[in-house]
Amino acid sequence: FANFHVTQGPWTGGFWDVPASSPFREEIAWLSATGVTTGYPDGSFQPTTEVTRETMAAFLYRLAGSPATTTTVRFTDVPATHRFAREISWLADQGITTGFTDGKFRPGEAVSRAAMAAFLHRYAGSPSTTAASSTFRDMPAGAPFSQEVGWAAQTGITTGFTDGSFRPGDAISRQAMAAFLYRFDALAG
Repeated sequence: FANFHVTQGPWTGGFWDVPASSPFREEIAWLSATGVTTGYPDGSFQPTTEVTRETMAAFLYRLAGSPATTTTVRFTDVPATHRFAREISWLADQGITTGFTDGKFRPGEAVSRAAMAAFLHRYAGSPSTTAASSTFRDMPAGAPFSQEVGWAAQTGITTGFTDGSFRPGDAISRQAMAAFLYRFDALAG
């Protein structure tokens, strides 16, 4: 992970919709301080909004330090003029995504919790894992992304829910994404 580590810095700003009582305040503050997000123009973070695939690409690209890259049109639904074309192209260049079999990236589609684990696992270089694929009651061995979710649990990126589930098909919220990225970055430290 060393090539992708972002140094954690002090947070000097705030989002009006992230109160001091938010369980993800520290992680959201870190996401802002590192430049992974600037939030929305109205000063909000929108913590419960679903993370889309294009936003995930932007977050990971910025987490990597916004490296120089050549924008190559790789997906039929991401033209060179797309607002996140560079970030999505970089994601594909790094092998973090291959898109879908129909040649699309589906930039506006929500990222599931299982897909988030797969993106982060690939971002980390697809490390081998000894994690049990059945770490969570709803992630049986052989389920799509079960190894990646097991890796995310083994490394402490996710702990799942108190009922023992991971909820792999649920869309990931921006506040949960902040927590996952914060923990992921701590691994590289």
